[in-house]
Amino acid sequence: MRMRLIPDDPFPEIGHPFTTDVSADGRWIAVSCHANGRDGRGRVAVYRTSDLALWDQLVLGRAVETLTFHPVLSLLAVGTGEGDEFEAQGGLHLYEPETRRRVDVEVAGAEVVALSWRDARRLEVTFSAPIVDYEDLGNVAYTRAVAERDDWSRVTADVLAARTAWPQAPAQVDWTAAKGPGVDAPQRYLAAVAAEHGTSWSRRSGPAAVEALSDGRVLVARPTGTLLECWAQDGTLLWSLPEPEDTFERSGCRLHVTPDEESVWITVLVGTSDNRRTRLCRFALADGAPLAELALDFPVVIAARTDGAWVARDSRDLFPWAHWPPVPSVVLTPTGRQLGTLELGECHTSFDLPVRRSPHLLFLYGDGPAGVQPPLLEKWVVRAGPEGIERLFPLSWDDSLGVHHGGPAVYVDDALGAGLVHGCTGRDGSYLVRRSYPDGAVVWAHRFDTGITGVDAHDGLVHAVTAGPACELLTLRGTDGAVLRRQPLALGAHVYTPTCLSAGPDGELLIGTAEGRIVRARA
Repeated sequence: MRMRLIPDDPFPEIGHPFTTDVSADGRWIAVSCHANGRDGRGRVAVYRTSDLALWDQLVLGRAVETLTFHPVLSLLAVGTGEGDEFEAQGGLHLYEPETRRRVDVEVAGAEVVALSWRDARRLEVTFSAPIVDYEDLGNVAYTRAVAERDDWSRVTADVLAARTAWPQAPAQVDWTAAKGPGVDAPQRYLAAVAAEHGTSWSRRSGPAAVEALSDGRVLVARPTGTLLECWAQDGTLLWSLPEPEDTFERSGCRLHVTPDEESVWITVLVGTSDNRRTRLCRFALADGAPLAELALDFPVVIAARTDGAWVARDSRDLFPWAHWPPVPSVVLTPTGRQLGTLELGECHTSFDLPVRRSPHLLFLYGDGPAGVQPPLLEKWVVRAGPEGIERLFPLSWDDSLGVHHGGPAVYVDDALGAGLVHGCTGRDGSYLVRRSYPDGAVVWAHRFDTGITGVDAHDGLVHAVTAGPACELLTLRGTDGAVLRRQPLALGAHVYTPTCLSAGPDGELLIGTAEGRIVRARA
């Protein structure tokens, strides 16, 4: 399968950079960045400064706390750690980019939180360990060791461990002297390096929603950075809308494209977690010009059907739990005219069932005794129509699986008739399952160890993407679920973490990634 990135700019593997350093000879750039679904493990990307190409990636067992290059050699030292109020573990790692040689040393009982080369011979290592005091938890003690060696090239793990034995003397940490103490410095540095090479780079948050339009354009909604972007088929940014300036407003990342593809609605959440409301904003797809706005007094998730009718449902996305009844959901036309309301009952993030390509308005509906919190309610797939709410089938098809969380879905209609292909989560993993419509009989089901983050269908095929650590793109035959293709979402040496998926009218797949890029994939 052929894949390419949007945008095609430098450092696409980074996502969110935390700390950056450059080797003494100027040949290598090291960037610690978010692991993007890799079970929370730290990641350091190493680039060549000559062409900004990815040279190598270090995936480490714990979060990266600090990194620094040797003042003379092309040798990178990395400190890692994880822990809580009661215990901590860490690691010290040395890496030589030229040879890709790596040395790892485990540190029991402490995190490695700061590293500093005093000179070419001495590496200062600072450790952090929790002070276990049940009357005053959360405090830590810092200690320090200085490892000395005449020649730091080709150091072995036993030699490194012997030189960083646990020290007894306490230490003070000057965090202002640490390299890259904030997020802004690495971002500015990477943008400047890209500019020196005649290109540009900026950090982009991972898309929460992508939509493929019939003319090849791509709509992208991100949680931060921008509210909405429109990209041309060749990867050119056509227009973008800035994120809200108000501190108490943020993108809800829910899109509804009108059937004529002339406009799009997007949710903007307003207020604090205990009093969240919504602005529904409509923009022209030609140039992003604002067209209309609706204000609703509850947090909204969107459901839509192919004729353009759509519903703004009370998502109940509040903390603490709402102690008042759900607000009736609002049924709207593509232009935003209200058609009526629906009583869809309690809701929760586990009720999320965004269904693509459906001629019906489909939801998850909670059923159970009064007083039960929404996540514990039995969930039914229901259809909304002029007659009201019609129960179709329970989300869980086998009580032993403990299926309790909805997922992305797509409506299909093929030789088997109508069906719903959806993701869901149970006690022992995630599932991608086809149910016949409207009775819910299981046609086929696949279990995965990781969550399903996107599902769509085209020309008899079902496409799905899975979260980390697998990060796979799957293509299945819609009728029997046979897996025709299963591959990591890899471009070059990096496997991208998919967050959402949309299939274009020609079958091209658009996949949002946690690294902030969109992958275009075509068989």
